[in-house]
Amino acid sequence: MSALFRSILTVILMMVATFASAVAIKGDDPVYIHLNEIFQIAAPNVCNVVSKDQLALVELRMNGVLTTLKPFDCNPDPVMNKLSFFLPQLQGDNSDRQRETLLGSPWRELKSNFQRDMPFNVSFNNGAGIIILATGTLRFQVLQPPCIVAGFAVILLVGYVLLRMGRDSTLLRDRCTDVLSKCTYSLARVQMAWWFFIVFASYVWLWIVGEGIPDLSTQALGLLGIGSGTYLVAAGVDVTKENHFGESQGFFIDILSDAQGLALYRFQMLVFNVLFGFLFVIYVIQHVSMPDFDSSVLTLLGMSAGTYAGFKIPEKQDKSAANTNGSGGVAAATGSTAAAVVNANADSDPKQGYTPEN
Repeated sequence: MSALFRSILTVILMMVATFASAVAIKGDDPVYIHLNEIFQIAAPNVCNVVSKDQLALVELRMNGVLTTLKPFDCNPDPVMNKLSFFLPQLQGDNSDRQRETLLGSPWRELKSNFQRDMPFNVSFNNGAGIIILATGTLRFQVLQPPCIVAGFAVILLVGYVLLRMGRDSTLLRDRCTDVLSKCTYSLARVQMAWWFFIVFASYVWLWIVGEGIPDLSTQALGLLGIGSGTYLVAAGVDVTKENHFGESQGFFIDILSDAQGLALYRFQMLVFNVLFGFLFVIYVIQHVSMPDFDSSVLTLLGMSAGTYAGFKIPEKQDKSAANTNGSGGVAAATGSTAAAVVNANADSDPKQGYTPEN
């Protein structure tokens, strides 16, 4: 009889809690939440309805999305019981939908000082049915203005230094002993700098939004590896072959030209790197995570880099052979000219070959 009485009492308390939450809990004041902090949601008589060993059965939904957050304690406040939650830093193992709900497209909240309001409901699912314990609004600070200023200052500083050094030093130019302004720009070095800056800026952006050390995806490492590998091969070819780069004709002409002029394989490599670079940045801004490109994207960029490296070897050989042939031609012409001068002198000198008699 006592067990039946406790069951009936539990059902009555659940019904009371559901009714009270539907009437009283849906307030106008939002619940403020922040990463790596504890927040509490008030629910009438919830500590009597849900025991501590049943807290794992409590579900929290934000914007209709079921989250992985579970209450770790119930505060039996005499005025209003409260469930305590902890919002951890969102890492790669968190639900993608949960991460998108909290952090996705943060610029949408610019007018509200980067504060995002999300309807929520807390329910108790014991297998027999779902009981709504509380509803209301959660207010989340998507971006912190001081972090935005600091992060963008670092990104702009690194970008400025990279551009300035690329123009005023050999950072992005081919090896040469001539005046700096005459040294040509190197496509391999530009590609390496391009992906370095994109991954660096994206990482800083994720730190600004996520307020913690973000994950670095394998795709980002792969892109950095392609840029570094391309530059390594190009540098090896430049060292082993005699270089005759000529004078710089401007940034785009330099990186798109080889010994024969404008080259399609260089144009292809440039277009693909620019395209996927912009797609990388847009994904990071919208989804606040490093993108996981299809493996075929890395394959495509790798093929473009391999084609560039493959053409670079005969490109140097052609340049060296052209200069070698040019030197031989000059020597032959010089010899022929000298012989012609001797013959001409012999014809004009009447005493040439004359031996006087004794």
